[in-house]
Amino acid sequence: MRFFRKKNKGFSLVELMIVVSIIGVLAALAVPRFQGFQARAKSAEARTSLAHIYTLEQSYYGDNDTYANSFLTIGFSINGQTGATITANVTNKVRYGYTFDSASITAFTARANAAANSLGSCHSAAHSGTVNENKILTIPTLIPGC
Repeated sequence: MRFFRKKNKGFSLVELMIVVSIIGVLAALAVPRFQGFQARAKSAEARTSLAHIYTLEQSYYGDNDTYANSFLTIGFSINGQTGATITANVTNKVRYGYTFDSASITAFTARANAAANSLGSCHSAAHSGTVNENKILTIPTLIPGC
């Protein structure tokens, strides 16, 4: 006697919907965290650039016994932008604008200010940092997640 078994191929609609809902929940949890980590990575531009400005200012000071108040003078540029100030330009991937708060014979303070929404929609608030002649770098750490 032969027994014929029905061969089930594929998944039922209920099983498929359960898998889709699990993926949706995981995505809802993961996307904001990913955006936060992405914003932290983008904010590294400011930390690196301010450290570079400090090095260039110290080199300029060693040659001239004064600090410069122009990025053109010390040779600092980002994606071809240079001058007294550097404006943030999201199209050219310059997420921060750079200015000198002060520069004199004995001291300087350079500032980096994030452009609006340059760090993503999670971090739309202003994000800035400074560096001075003592290499005191103040830039707040972005917290991952919204």
